Amino acid sequence: MWRRVRDSIGFAPLLAGLAFGVAASGVALYGSHTSDYTLGRKLDQPIYAEVTFEIDDEQETLRRQQSARAATPSHYRVNHELVARTGTELQELYQAAQASEAFEAFEATATARGWVAGREAYDQLRSYADEQTQVRFENNIARLRTALRSERTWEANSAAQRTPQSTAEFVLVHDVDDGSGQARSPREVRNLDLVPVSNVTSLRRAAEYLASSSGFASVLRATVAQILSARMGEAPLLVFDLAMTNEEMSRTEQSVEPAKIRYERGRPLIGRQTDTGLTAADLQLLHKHDAAYLEYVRSGKEGAEALRDRELLRRTGIGVIVVLTTVGLFVYIGMYQHRVFEVNTRIAALVLLLLGTLITAKLIDARTVHKELIHIPAVFAGSILAIAYSRRFAVAVMTFVGVMIMLSVRGEAALLVTLMIGVAAVVNLLNEIRTRTRLLWVGAMVASAMFLGATGFALVDGQALRFAARSGGWAAAGALLSVLLLQATLPLIERVFRIATSLTLLEWRDPTKPLLQRLAREAPGTYTHSLALSEMAAAACEGIGANGLLTQVAALYHDIGKLHKPEYFVENQEAQINRHDKLEPTMSLLIIIGHVKDGMEMAREYRLPRVLHPFIEEHHGTTVVRYFHHIASEKQPQIASGKHDRDVPDVRFRYPGPKPRSKESAVLMICDGAEGAVRALSEPTPGRIEQVVHQIITQRLNDGQFGNCDITLRELQRVEDSLVKSLSSHYHGRVAYPKREKTEDAGEAEPKSIAG
Repeated sequence: MWRRVRDSIGFAPLLAGLAFGVAASGVALYGSHTSDYTLGRKLDQPIYAEVTFEIDDEQETLRRQQSARAATPSHYRVNHELVARTGTELQELYQAAQASEAFEAFEATATARGWVAGREAYDQLRSYADEQTQVRFENNIARLRTALRSERTWEANSAAQRTPQSTAEFVLVHDVDDGSGQARSPREVRNLDLVPVSNVTSLRRAAEYLASSSGFASVLRATVAQILSARMGEAPLLVFDLAMTNEEMSRTEQSVEPAKIRYERGRPLIGRQTDTGLTAADLQLLHKHDAAYLEYVRSGKEGAEALRDRELLRRTGIGVIVVLTTVGLFVYIGMYQHRVFEVNTRIAALVLLLLGTLITAKLIDARTVHKELIHIPAVFAGSILAIAYSRRFAVAVMTFVGVMIMLSVRGEAALLVTLMIGVAAVVNLLNEIRTRTRLLWVGAMVASAMFLGATGFALVDGQALRFAARSGGWAAAGALLSVLLLQATLPLIERVFRIATSLTLLEWRDPTKPLLQRLAREAPGTYTHSLALSEMAAAACEGIGANGLLTQVAALYHDIGKLHKPEYFVENQEAQINRHDKLEPTMSLLIIIGHVKDGMEMAREYRLPRVLHPFIEEHHGTTVVRYFHHIASEKQPQIASGKHDRDVPDVRFRYPGPKPRSKESAVLMICDGAEGAVRALSEPTPGRIEQVVHQIITQRLNDGQFGNCDITLRELQRVEDSLVKSLSSHYHGRVAYPKREKTEDAGEAEPKSIAG
């Protein structure tokens, strides 16, 4: 049985089907197990928790972090530059008094420096003349510096103006020990003890206290206090450290344990949602419940066996259905589109397209709350299949894929039906794309169909009109986006699947294409023949429901191989000069049939769409080049009876083929042969044209040229009728002009033709 299946389908398709089935099963079984819950959906019954689990209470955690951050005290550092500058200025005061022999000179210096120092202060400073008194003065300055570093007042701003603000009742002041150079432990200072530099009265009192407590003589205290007030009014003694405060607040915030919300098994997880419907927070809770459910099932804890068995059976069922769907899909392809299995690249492209559709749908389901967007990859894939193969094939394949998508996202039947509505709409409307605006129109129509389908199913489910309309709107947006994506990627799709849409064919039909321009210049007869053939072939194909545009464009390029030796083909010969008269029939045969091979080389050189290549190879099939076969036969020696000694086998004078493999290629073969035969008629009357066309079709049919394509006898009859009509209109008879009589008026005009 395995051998029979392998021989009928092929090893590569079997391997591709196996790989696709395994990958599709993996996609379907990966992830959560919830049903198709969507944003805004109304619930008539609450959803119960299947396992006990905890989740982070983000709002409560945030509140705790904010509270901890606010409770962190602000950090200050001592302004050592201010302390040093104050001591230096007092030393300069002492040195100025010692350097001035008279009070007037000292007073001038003090006034210039802004010092308030009278004669008593001057005399006191002058009394510190010996080393002992000088040391005592310097000790007073040292005590003042120490007192300043321990002072609990003076900051640049008030507590209400700090950024960030703290609700702590105290601040931490950081200092560096002068002796060791190491940082001291921060000391606490109450917020109430902090005085801003703008409070002049408090600064003056603090300065007077520091001056008296530092051991200065009473006559110098006013001067010392004045200097302290002036310096501390310019800069704060305690500077607010923003960086350290933020760092400590962040550290405290991160140390807060997250708050938890506990949900018990069997208790309502989400209550009835009859008004607002499911919110984004509800959907997030459901995802967390799913993750906790899977973790519990895999944990092996007591009580998890029953859930694990149920989950195993459910996943087994999904896997079985996916495998059966894969088998059905590949059986259908083998029965109705077997040419997909003939080329390995086609198999790979199809498998990657379908697998990418499943994965994209799964990602959309996991990453967005709008489940209606799952239709995007399905509609897009259906569009590609309709363009690459056929509409019936696209609908059938996407039906199988739609079942897999429904299983992958745990959707309901409504999802599958809505998806198929979109696929059927886009496939039916993409029968031919000749303009860019056509794609936009298709997108609008598909979006309308998706909107009506999604809205209708939502209403049937008992949802509110607002939710139904919104669901339909998202489905329509997804359909429109998929068609726009198709328009953007159409050139890439054509290259991957080796197809050419009507847009591409219209571009190659343009007479300004370099290859057609060259054909018109170098082989005008062949160009004229191709133009006439394109119109006749297009009309004949449209009469049997085939692709008329494809055949029309193929007819323009089917004889491009004649560009290598155009003068050896009768339509390009001038003055009845036949170059074959000087050649042997076998040599002429090589030139004639060589235009097929030359045409394929030129098609690759000019990057002609691959869909046109078969027409170049197949438009003669394996027919006999009768003219040269006849000449070769006539040149055989004759015997006494008047007959030739031996007949020349026609197999030596046949084109290499292959035979036509499509209706369009068969129509082109018929039109090519009929047009050449009718052109050779001396009097192409409608009756003779009909006789010639019928003879050409009969010869091709009896010769087995249509054995590889699915054209029917009825279609051949329609092709014959269309071709007779086209050739009769092209080679119509004309009324003979009357002979011109001599008249006296030599300038009399000739009579006009009544035939036009």
